[in-house]
Amino acid sequence: MKKKVLTTDDLYNGWLVKYHGITVQELLEKEPELCKTSEWYKKYAVTTEQYDEWYKWAIKEIQKFYHCSKKTAIRNFAFDYLNVSPSIKDEPDN
Repeated sequence: MKKKVLTTDDLYNGWLVKYHGITVQELLEKEPELCKTSEWYKKYAVTTEQYDEWYKWAIKEIQKFYHCSKKTAIRNFAFDYLNVSPSIKDEPDN
């Protein structure tokens, strides 16, 4: 059976599962207090390369689920982007 809707949990899981091996549901069960704050974004941060990879994946998922152009997907994703995108790890200065 095909999915009907792309949820914010799907977009969260796009980076949580791939880079940290945990789903949103597991995170809520294991660390409910952490999930009430924005600190979990820092704990589960990704590298710049991982972030870029996730963003491209998210745009393609939006295009696939809503049958829209890349331009439309980018424009519409702007509304949810700030809520579902991962934090980027602080990288040490070289």
